[in-house]
Amino acid sequence: MANTKKLMTNVANTLGLNLDPSGYFSSGNYNGYTIIVNTLSSYGAATKVEFRITAFNPSTNTTLNSANITELINTINSNTRKHFCNATIQNCLLTISFVPNGKMEALVQNICNSIAYVVNYLQSQNYIPCDEISGRTENLVAAVIAGNFHILDSISYNDISKNFSQAQQYEHSIKENFAAGIIGGILGSLVGVLCIVIIGQLNYVAVISGIVMGYATFSLYHKFAKKISWIGIVICFVIMCAMIYFSVQINYAIWLVRTFSDVNFFDAFSYIPQMKDLSSEFASAYNSDLILNYIFSIAGAALTLANLLQANKIKYETKILN
Repeated sequence: MANTKKLMTNVANTLGLNLDPSGYFSSGNYNGYTIIVNTLSSYGAATKVEFRITAFNPSTNTTLNSANITELINTINSNTRKHFCNATIQNCLLTISFVPNGKMEALVQNICNSIAYVVNYLQSQNYIPCDEISGRTENLVAAVIAGNFHILDSISYNDISKNFSQAQQYEHSIKENFAAGIIGGILGSLVGVLCIVIIGQLNYVAVISGIVMGYATFSLYHKFAKKISWIGIVICFVIMCAMIYFSVQINYAIWLVRTFSDVNFFDAFSYIPQMKDLSSEFASAYNSDLILNYIFSIAGAALTLANLLQANKIKYETKILN
């Protein structure tokens, strides 16, 4: 896969677009059309390149149809390589995605040539740029709305910004429901408990169980409480830590029941401390499982929390790009 920032820099320079400081997207006017080019990436490597453009034919009062899309895809793929691109159309917005494989120079050339072909095709068919929602054709801007890219006119952009501002004010007025959040966090953590116990009975301690514990606890707390503050984060960590300890206890209680025929499940919990004192091997295995589950769950919680905070950060973001 290609280096994201290097790829986007080369594409932006070739097409004469404005590259965002992040290096992950660019926008601008290309041959009279407002366009956006962005990447999806993983660890700095591009996994997909997306190109957005709007088109409306005033003479026929129509947008692109499936036959147009098929023609575009087939032509681009025949001149690049099989399955290089795919496309979707929603209202007036055409989104073409490219597979960013191959050497950098050839990849940049294929992407830029494909974009040029699409623009030339639209011009030859008398399509003009427009607002992706209404089809209006004046005062167009490239914009990011709640983390998604759009091509709008000033009327649509201002209406969306106003609605987002009102929704944000309403959300700020809502108080965090700690009681409901605790219920949600406990329910989520029980999903994590189930995962840890099932995997534990297979004699494994897996990263996935910790991720499930962290994700489920924080996600359901947020869903039930309607929002999450630093107090809510602390509550989630307390719930999660308690449930991880409970999960490991269950695993070793089941092991004792399976190992000793005269021990029932509920009594087995009280025998765990004794087994730890009597057997260093048992104590070592128990402590190792407990520590690993804590590490994996904290990692899962940190990832989930980062995603939640990022989602909340861009939830009402509106920004004109060019």
